[in-house]
Amino acid sequence: MGLTVTMGLGMVVIASTVAFRLVASAPAPVPVRAEALDLPAGQEITALGASPAEILVTTRDADGAERLFVFRRADGNRLSETPIRRED
Repeated sequence: MGLTVTMGLGMVVIASTVAFRLVASAPAPVPVRAEALDLPAGQEITALGASPAEILVTTRDADGAERLFVFRRADGNRLSETPIRRED
């Protein structure tokens, strides 16, 4: 009887933990408010990312040079531009 109760309680704890993590770990999406992002001419977007406050864009130009642009999520203003250098 004691083993049955222990196993039953263990199953309840595991099911409760899984249910809690499924519900609690889904963050609410943050809307993008910027209407447009201004990139220099000739830049091809290779990747996008975001944080709660910023939008990150990596680009490649015709010469193969890569850059990381950081934009403010609220209005689309460019905050920084960083060249990406790859080690050979």
